[in-house]
Amino acid sequence: MNFKKISVVFIVLVVFSCREADIRPTTTCTYALPGNVNTLHPKAESFESILDKYVKKGLPGISALVEDEDGIWIGYTGKADIDRNVPFFPCNPSKAASITKLMVATLAFMLQEDGLLDINDPISKYVDGKILSKIKNADKVTIKDCMHHTTGIYDIISDAEFYLAVLNNPNRQWDAEDLLKFAYGKEVGFEPNQGVSYSNTNTIFVSMCLDKVLGYHHSKALREMIFEPLDMDQTYLQSREKLPENVAQGYYDLYNNNTIVNVSNLVTGSGNGYGGIFSTVTDLHKFIRALYYDKTLISEASLETMQQWLPENDHEENDLGVGMVRKFKNFSEHRGIGHSGRDLGYSADLFLFPTRNNRLMIFFVNYGTDGNTGLREVFREFERELVNKILE
Repeated sequence: MNFKKISVVFIVLVVFSCREADIRPTTTCTYALPGNVNTLHPKAESFESILDKYVKKGLPGISALVEDEDGIWIGYTGKADIDRNVPFFPCNPSKAASITKLMVATLAFMLQEDGLLDINDPISKYVDGKILSKIKNADKVTIKDCMHHTTGIYDIISDAEFYLAVLNNPNRQWDAEDLLKFAYGKEVGFEPNQGVSYSNTNTIFVSMCLDKVLGYHHSKALREMIFEPLDMDQTYLQSREKLPENVAQGYYDLYNNNTIVNVSNLVTGSGNGYGGIFSTVTDLHKFIRALYYDKTLISEASLETMQQWLPENDHEENDLGVGMVRKFKNFSEHRGIGHSGRDLGYSADLFLFPTRNNRLMIFFVNYGTDGNTGLREVFREFERELVNKILE
């Protein structure tokens, strides 16, 4: 997601909200390293030093997992809940944000392989024409176009009115149609397949197509077809499932004055295809291994389709695939493929490096880093330093 600067004037609205909190005070979880972790990993000290360095620079908490030729390393530091002094352990689920898109795309390919849909179907086959008629380009695009971000459709996450609605209604359970209203009548960036630009609205449409095919909300299919078979028992979809009490709090410098505040319960449309997954580094590790390494979720042909890369317009860092992202080309010859996640109070990365022996990096940071705050560059430095150390 990409977030505009939020005015301090709007923040007052949150103070007077009386809606029940979706994320409650974080409880400490009991954590033990999994048996497959190499406690003598040769880069362990270097990785731990990087995490500690950037928590000292202001990031609230970090959990991370690296897998390379020397095995698996897991590290963590900082706080899951600052006010209650709760450590950020790898057993504290944190928001994976747009990594949700990779899971939703995987589900779409699974349903295609089951013969329930074709990703080349126009979304008009599944979505009410009355809705499509109000959003420019929506009547001209396919499910694949949406997953590839080649639609040109307006991104609701760039809309100031959307954030005002979020601030007025913390913890609201948004429906897809309610979210799409923020795209009604808005101009497009380009005609379909004449450009590439990341838009969260695209994945709302994908989720609506999946819901139509399934006959029920796609969250149920994610659980039954992905989470449960892979024993991802620390993974949840916000607004569709109850979150456990050990979920990490999320923080952001709302006032842009170098003071972070708790924004855990400003829910930015979770549960509608583009975000909302809460998970852990070990659960995401199970997912990416099944998807990419073991290929037990989708076929090799589907995985190859996911990796049809197009450079994102005006973005020096990203190439966009079909539900997947290729990243780090701005500073490394070894590109990471997977997906990043950015939400108002949370950040996450899930990337593997095919040209570097399929090394793997997963991390969660409970701070929102898409907005232009003082910690944004601190986070980017952390990401670069960790990637470079992994690729050495």
